Amino acid sequence: MPLPLPFFIIGSGIVVLMSFLFLFFATPSLGYINKNSKTVWHIFSQPIIQRLVIIIAKAFSIILFFTVLGACFWGNPDPLENLAPNFIWITWWLGLSLVISFSGNFWPIINPWNALFEVFQWALKKISKKIPNTLNLPIPPFLGMYISTGFLLTWSWLELVYPVAFVPQRIGQLIAIWTCINFIFMCLFGVKAWQTRGDVFSVYFFWLGKFGLYFYDPEKNTLERRYLGQGLWSHHFQHNQSNQPLGLSSFIVAMLSTVLFDGLHGSAAWLIFEQYLTHIFPKWLVVSAYFSGTLGLLMTWLLFWGLFWCCCFIPQKYCSTIKLKNLADYLAPSLIPIAVGYLIAHNFSSFIIQFQNIIFLISDPFHLGWDLFHTKTFRPNIAIIDAGFTWYLALSAILVGHILALWISHLLLVQKTQLRKDLLLMSVAHTMMMVGLTMTSLIIIAEPMALS
Repeated sequence: MPLPLPFFIIGSGIVVLMSFLFLFFATPSLGYINKNSKTVWHIFSQPIIQRLVIIIAKAFSIILFFTVLGACFWGNPDPLENLAPNFIWITWWLGLSLVISFSGNFWPIINPWNALFEVFQWALKKISKKIPNTLNLPIPPFLGMYISTGFLLTWSWLELVYPVAFVPQRIGQLIAIWTCINFIFMCLFGVKAWQTRGDVFSVYFFWLGKFGLYFYDPEKNTLERRYLGQGLWSHHFQHNQSNQPLGLSSFIVAMLSTVLFDGLHGSAAWLIFEQYLTHIFPKWLVVSAYFSGTLGLLMTWLLFWGLFWCCCFIPQKYCSTIKLKNLADYLAPSLIPIAVGYLIAHNFSSFIIQFQNIIFLISDPFHLGWDLFHTKTFRPNIAIIDAGFTWYLALSAILVGHILALWISHLLLVQKTQLRKDLLLMSVAHTMMMVGLTMTSLIIIAEPMALS
């Protein structure tokens, strides 16, 4: 470390606290909050061009889908030489998340399951027009966002706890299972309802995309530009929504906590946690990495969700003007900048290094000796990013993410009350949580550097 770690930890907490004081005394007007986005591209107003772009994007997504699926079963059995593990976990899961976070959510256009389901619907119509495409059954309201939260935790468990992440054949089986799940529930509940409430990847990319600079307006057929994060604070105001879907906070907190768990899972604190478990559970159970990993993942999520819920619920009891059924769900979008910051801090450097592998892997996806793009001999440059750059990037991403989260939560609260007493009461607990999260996340990410 260039300076003793406590300097960074304490300094970051002070910066976040000072940011809160500045934001509180710089209360924005509702006119600023509801500022319109700017149209930057009218080309989608041409139906032919719009349809052509969508057809090309969907065709490409289907081809890529079957290429990756084929690589799972017929590609090189060595995970490091197989296209599928790198594409799924690095190029798609990390890379697309980072791109969507800043550009906006274009996942619906390139979603291969959407495209495949449209082909399925077209085939049904050709067979018989009497066969319904979807039953459009209502999803019970009490399920809220808990379906997608469960899927996100399961996906993170497969990545971090269960050793399936880099076994090509297992990845292929997961893709096939998820395809069946997607088709069944889209047939039962309809495409829009399922992708809004249950499809974990559509929900995940939707909320990351709310942070992005651009979005496609289907009513105007235009590409709009907005401030970074504007989709999060204007979402409620523009749609006159007092409540988010039930359990939205559980999903967004899971986006944060799963990344934090990834850092904790390989730290010294994890060894202490496992030792503590030996005093509670039988040793034969604790020695199982599945048990300790599953318990740790769930506890990390529940801890942060409970903390966020308490920071929203308890102060609300003393507010005279803010009366929402579930303030935690209302303020949950303010946590998205932290999720983006954690993505950058924990994954950007490894993404830049490991993403280079796709250059040579794509030339021979099925292990047939091909060299389609003449890149088979390419090898990544692992020195492209050094430890100093990684640390300062992580520090900046975490700090900026928490400061933006404070700003957006403040903008959301201003839409519900202009009374400074209530704003202060609601913001203090939230700010203390942000300060604690900033310092904790820096400790987690700095530990490997501090010990080296």
